[in-house]
Amino acid sequence: MAYGGGGIAISWPLAARLARVLDSCIIRYPHLYGSDSRIYACLAELGVELTHEPGFHQIDLHGDISGFLRAHPLAPLVSLHHLDHVYPLYPGMDRAKAVEHLFRAANADPARILQQTVCYDHSRSLTASVAWGYSVQVFKGNVLLPDILAVQKTFVPWRRGRNVTDVFMFSTKHYPRDECKRAALFFLKSISSGKGKTESNYSRQLPQKCLPNLIQLRNMQQIKVRSELLHLVPGKALRRHCCDIVPSSSEITMDIDIRKCKDDELIAMHS
Repeated sequence: MAYGGGGIAISWPLAARLARVLDSCIIRYPHLYGSDSRIYACLAELGVELTHEPGFHQIDLHGDISGFLRAHPLAPLVSLHHLDHVYPLYPGMDRAKAVEHLFRAANADPARILQQTVCYDHSRSLTASVAWGYSVQVFKGNVLLPDILAVQKTFVPWRRGRNVTDVFMFSTKHYPRDECKRAALFFLKSISSGKGKTESNYSRQLPQKCLPNLIQLRNMQQIKVRSELLHLVPGKALRRHCCDIVPSSSEITMDIDIRKCKDDELIAMHS
């Protein structure tokens, strides 16, 4: 359950029992705010606990939620709520067009949408973080995986005041205000699929207030990401996939292949 309208999933047997007792629960809990709180109270009386599902997103945030989306939990995306209170998901589009753009990727590989994959290029000392179907960031140097998994605070809280970061259910990290100090950023441009595979293309979003000689990796303009369709096995825990930065025919393009990690493989830069 994502409180406030972000979605709820209930099994058929539980829904049948809830339907039989819901009226009495509503009478007992008129003081609770919203139907989600009343349903939760009624489920508690039935002796059922909530199962935490990190794919539900209420998104009680304002502004640019790109940092939140780039660090999606290792779980299938289920819902995105309150999109009318945040900036369009992709630059250069209105909200409706941006959601349609996201759904093109989601329809191509529903299980992989927003899943984060990180790979390293030791020879050029680069770190690439792919939020599949959304964006790719390329950092100069070796950025350790835990530092990438933290949510970049590109957004502002729903409510402002002291200790507002305490309400977040995820770890956040500073996002540089100076565009020149940010990683190279690429957003989904197009996607194609067939024979159990996909190829997604991401185009560079250049900083608006940065001198050309200060732009990181300024020659890199496009990233191609290839992957097989992600198939989820019910009841089996997810493991983050690995990826390889493979040789490209052009210096303005980076090619990335996503794959399953080997049994003992670590997601880290190796010499």
